[in-house]
Amino acid sequence: MLIKPTTTDTIIPNDSCRPLEQKFAAIRYFASRIHTYNLNHLQEQKEIDIVKQLINNNKYNTSLLNRIGKNIKQRQRYEQENQNQRWVNFTYIGRETRYITNHLKNTYLKVAYTTNNNLRKLLEMQETQKPNKFDKN
Repeated sequence: MLIKPTTTDTIIPNDSCRPLEQKFAAIRYFASRIHTYNLNHLQEQKEIDIVKQLINNNKYNTSLLNRIGKNIKQRQRYEQENQNQRWVNFTYIGRETRYITNHLKNTYLKVAYTTNNNLRKLLEMQETQKPNKFDKN
C-alpha cells in the first residue's frame, strides 16, 4: 500500500507561484489515503514516513501533514455523525417561519431559508413584453 516510485517527489513545490489549494491538493490526497485505507500501525507509520519525506523534499514543513490529517479525521467524524441529516427549504415569511422551523431543531432535518425576493424574480418583473400586433382590433 505504498506510494508508487514513479509518483515520488512530483507534487507542486512550496516555493512555486500557485494558489495554496493547488499546492496542498496532493498532500490532502496522501493524508486522506492514510486515514481511509485499512492499514495496520506499521504500514500506516511507513506510509506517513514516505509522505513526510515527499513533503520535505518539496520544501514544505512536515507538520503540515499532521494538520491536514487532523482536519480529515474531523471531517470524517462529522460526516459519520450527520449521515442521516437532510436539508429542507422554507420560504422565509417572518416570525411564523421561525416558529415552525424551531420545532425541527431536534430532528434529523436541517433548515435552509429561501426568499421569493431574489434577483431572478426582480429581473423577470422588469422585462417588458412587446405587444402582439395581431391583438389589436
